[in-house]
Amino acid sequence: MHIAVCDDNIADRKQTERLLGRQSDRFFKETGERLYIDSYGNVPAFMNYPQMYDGLFVDMRNEEPTGFEIAKMLVDVGVVRPIVLCVSTIDYRKEYEESGLNIPNLMFLDKPIRVAELTAIMDKIKEIKGDPIPTLELRGKDGTIYAKDNDIVCVRKKGSELQVFMADGNVVRIVDDLYNFYDQCAIFPQICPISDNSLINVNHIKKTAFKKVIMDNGEALGISFTYRKAISQARQIIGYSDKIVTQQKNLY
Repeated sequence: MHIAVCDDNIADRKQTERLLGRQSDRFFKETGERLYIDSYGNVPAFMNYPQMYDGLFVDMRNEEPTGFEIAKMLVDVGVVRPIVLCVSTIDYRKEYEESGLNIPNLMFLDKPIRVAELTAIMDKIKEIKGDPIPTLELRGKDGTIYAKDNDIVCVRKKGSELQVFMADGNVVRIVDDLYNFYDQCAIFPQICPISDNSLINVNHIKKTAFKKVIMDNGEALGISFTYRKAISQARQIIGYSDKIVTQQKNLY
């Protein structure tokens, strides 16, 4: 498992690393699995690619953004794994309760950290990691839904919005950048770009034609030359094999 620690107190950060190191030893004895721990003392480095972690321990209290604000930032960039707010001088529980938000897998751990409490949280993180169906939070204008692997059929950029076409027929409209949204979709390898303005789920392709693809919901989308290898590469990743002309799974 990959674990991240973001704490602006050096002594606390080192102590958390040390205690997580003991948890790594425990996991290795029990399952043969070790923890890979990355430690950060500043927010920009921590936010570089937080989606890669199975659990994130946060306590930033000496400058903005502080811990709970960082938790909201993590959710905004698509983190669905456990976020553990380590409570020291800021009462993150109170901030969360007063916010009225519903953040799945948000946990709290009091400092100084007790081994038994950390053990319980790590066991929960391991349990959640074992869930075979990750979800992506979609904050639309009409509410928030959590999309599973094949819930998304395709995505179109329209003006400042993204239209996310769902398998149940709904269209979720969100204000986001297509590049950022695609980055969040890293948990779903079946989703790939076919132009600068659209993404598709290769599992929902009905048929392909010259320079376009037709989805099983009837949507027809153009395939740009730049992204001509995307479909085949996405299918290879998820175990398919075909002869469709393809492109790199990369928007950058």
